[in-house]
Amino acid sequence: MLTSTERLGRTRLRISAGPSGGRCQVRTAVTRSDPTASALRAVVVEHAAARARVALVPEGALLLAGDAIEIDVSVGEGLEVDLVETGGTVAYDMRGSAARWDVRVDLAAGATLRWGGLPFVVAAGAEVARAVRVRCAAGARLALRETLVLGRYGEQPGSVRQTTTVHDPAGPVLVEDLPLDAASAPWMLGGARVVTSVLSVGADVPETPDDLHRYDLDRPGAVLWRRLGQQVHDVELTGAWDEISGCS
Repeated sequence: MLTSTERLGRTRLRISAGPSGGRCQVRTAVTRSDPTASALRAVVVEHAAARARVALVPEGALLLAGDAIEIDVSVGEGLEVDLVETGGTVAYDMRGSAARWDVRVDLAAGATLRWGGLPFVVAAGAEVARAVRVRCAAGARLALRETLVLGRYGEQPGSVRQTTTVHDPAGPVLVEDLPLDAASAPWMLGGARVVTSVLSVGADVPETPDDLHRYDLDRPGAVLWRRLGQQVHDVELTGAWDEISGCS
């Protein structure tokens, strides 16, 4: 629910089957609570019968105090979608205020979503609630990469509560709640300031060069890789991502 101090920017992306033999339909919409609200614009890069590639382009500075960014993605039965971010995100000093970043994904039967997110930086003084919620129907596949950076170089981290929930028809696949700030990060992350995660759901995953950091979840075809470090380039998990996203 939108509070009186929030500026909402909501991006809706709907991919559905097109007419017989034609390209799939990609419908996008951006709504704002007021003209000052920032948002992400969805731009179609490639468009075929059963596959689309869509870029998420920021419209305005992100992420500022009072921003409420919502991204709502729905992929139709049997379709494949690649989401591409054109730049990382910095949550700036909010001077006692807060912001939120909410992602909701709905994958129909046999659908595939690949989303290789770029770094999300939580600067000193930021306070962010960041949530990712995914529902996978039977046979759906998810490949998701996220990199959380606590503080810009040489500064203390801001505060972020990152929650991730992924469900399939059998129930929860991954439920995670990470409250991180200057006080909790040292003992939760052992001094690291960068957390990179790669998640694969719904597909058999062979061995990868990053399997030292691999965790097989309690569901066939569900794997989480996670690596901690001081710099983004040290913890990229490129091998795992290339394997599950088809980039290898």
